[in-house]
Amino acid sequence: MNERHRKKRLDALRFVLAIPRSIWYNFKLLPFQQARKLPLLISHRTRIVDTSGSLELNAEQLRIGLVKIGFVTYQGSDFRYDRTRLDLRGKLIVEGELTTGAGSSITITESGTMTVGDHCNIGPKSLVICNREITFGDRVRASWCCTFMDTDQHNLVDDGGQLSNPDRPIVMGDNVWIGCHTIVTKGTQLASCTTVGAGAVVHGRHEEMCTVLAGNPAEVVRRGVKRQIN
Repeated sequence: MNERHRKKRLDALRFVLAIPRSIWYNFKLLPFQQARKLPLLISHRTRIVDTSGSLELNAEQLRIGLVKIGFVTYQGSDFRYDRTRLDLRGKLIVEGELTTGAGSSITITESGTMTVGDHCNIGPKSLVICNREITFGDRVRASWCCTFMDTDQHNLVDDGGQLSNPDRPIVMGDNVWIGCHTIVTKGTQLASCTTVGAGAVVHGRHEEMCTVLAGNPAEVVRRGVKRQIN
């Protein structure tokens, strides 16, 4: 059996193993008319921490597996061991197709709202922590081991006892590509058609379209280019 056929058989097996859990969470999180179409497909290798929050699915056309949690792999990941994590205590709004990779972790706290556009991908072993607001535009692609955090996960106060590091939203436009091992920190805004080089640490407002950002802190290293959309 060649590698291509082996992969197809493994993908089919993963799909079958995901069905029982997916049926339960479709009807738990979605209205009946949406749930019966099974648009939410959750890998059996996913740890569901909490689903006390809400999922709002706004796609025009629903189909089986429109939203896939914990399925994408790459050369450095192993589906057998890379366990995905979902902690949904806040609000998740999905506007269309979404895929998250094996070993990724998404936490949306009670005060958080995460909005994801159509045709989006969050790569394997990536981390999303949403305590206030994180927005992914349409066709945002994040490679493996990326981090998105709109919070510091701790409080700092000044001499007067006032909070000095409040949570701040992250907003990404359409057609944004995030290279592997990138860290996107709170308060980041990325214009549409932005490309972020691998290993960058991104902060602040980047309003110029069709640029390449790289470095720590990330800055514009090239203009007038954008990722080719497949």
